Amino acid sequence: MKTQRQPIVVVFLTAIMIMLTAFSCRDWLSVTPNSQIRADEQFESESGFKNALTGVYVGMTSTDSYAKDLSWNMVDILSRQYAPFTSGADYYDLQEYEYGTTFAAGRIDAVWQKSYNTIADINNILEYLEENREVLDDYDHDIIKGELLGLRAFLHFDLLRLFGYGNLEERAGLMSEAAVPYVTDYSKEIPPRRSYEETFRLLNEDLEEGLELLQSDPIYEDPDRSDEYENTIGEEDFYDNRKVRMNYYALRALQARALLWQGGMEHMNSARRAAEEVISDGPAELIDGQTYDVGSDPILSPEVLFSLDVNGFEDIVNPLLTATDVTDYDALYLSTETTNELYETDNVNVGPPDIRYNSLLDDQSLGYVSVKLLQSDNTAIPSRNILPLIKMPEMYYIAAEYYLNNGELQPAINYLNRVRTSRGIIEEIPDDADAETVEEELYKEYRKEYVSEGQLFFFYKRWGVPSIPGLSESVNADDDIYVLPYPDSESIFR
Repeated sequence: MKTQRQPIVVVFLTAIMIMLTAFSCRDWLSVTPNSQIRADEQFESESGFKNALTGVYVGMTSTDSYAKDLSWNMVDILSRQYAPFTSGADYYDLQEYEYGTTFAAGRIDAVWQKSYNTIADINNILEYLEENREVLDDYDHDIIKGELLGLRAFLHFDLLRLFGYGNLEERAGLMSEAAVPYVTDYSKEIPPRRSYEETFRLLNEDLEEGLELLQSDPIYEDPDRSDEYENTIGEEDFYDNRKVRMNYYALRALQARALLWQGGMEHMNSARRAAEEVISDGPAELIDGQTYDVGSDPILSPEVLFSLDVNGFEDIVNPLLTATDVTDYDALYLSTETTNELYETDNVNVGPPDIRYNSLLDDQSLGYVSVKLLQSDNTAIPSRNILPLIKMPEMYYIAAEYYLNNGELQPAINYLNRVRTSRGIIEEIPDDADAETVEEELYKEYRKEYVSEGQLFFFYKRWGVPSIPGLSESVNADDDIYVLPYPDSESIFR
């Protein structure tokens, strides 16, 4: 498959072209006659739709979105995986879950606004997609719409994970409570807050329709495709490198993630089926930690299902992922004590051979720095400027969790051991391990795997972990910590 990407100039022009929305506490969206004229012109051609879709991905690479705060920075700071900040650090208040301070409230508001701005862009394109249906052939229409629906689901789900409740399996009564707005129209009207049950219904509808449409995705193997398809899609550079776009298997993986969040064995079983489809049929696979060149490809690109190409990523990530200067109050690194405990370095068959310890961490003077996202001259093309958002190990963990909860310990152990082996761990979880041991190993795997990947806080929240590692044992991790408050400007939703 080709790996050509959109030229940076085109990407930034696109970003400017589709900035048609303005998020406001007073009127949700401002739609002006001039912006409407620009949109009408934008969507008169196939290239206009494709540029607009590219612009959505550019929007998601904002530092208010996934390039920083919705992944390795703010969300991971909330997980307490990094060494504690002193009070001089910008994100100190967020580390301490003091969400009402000026800085913390500002970051929360920025994430909220940027996410809903991007959703508004998506909804605008979707409306024109149907209004100007004749502009696109069937294949282009289905793939573009499928990507957009998948991205709409992706963004809403992360808003739900941040601003909504977790541990829903044990708190079924919350399903009737109001969740974050799930916005499906491009409108200046303030959208309603629906119940969790209704919000999940809308989320699941976007996932299902997106999956149906993305059966036209080049990444989805279909032996019955016509010559017309190959002539239309197969020759277009626009559909190269599907792993930096919302593709069929990324959406199926997102579906597994979302179903698991909803709780209950029925949802968990559906999540397991989705995860196992990705494992068996998808374009990604676990690396062989014994032979793979981790140093030149620290994101482990063969395992990536969905990622973003972040222009200027080095300037965003490198200044913060460091541990050499005691006066750098905002530095993000793991303490030596945390690292040794996390990776079980006292067990020679577990910690030392684990590539997550010996290759994906850099031992610097103050502690250990995650090198997964660091950019350097040695960073190979598969990793350069790439921010993974969904990777294969999660599918193994989802399958293992289902089997564990269903009382089928052997397949749960097998799935966990497959990830551990790929990471170079010599010691396997024994076949006669009991349920408590398997659950503990699953918990440890999430902690080891998701350093600087923006998922650990959500894992703690989904499980309702009462004591977050790195947080004082006297502090109970409850909804005051796990549920971020809506921005003050959006208090109308309350």
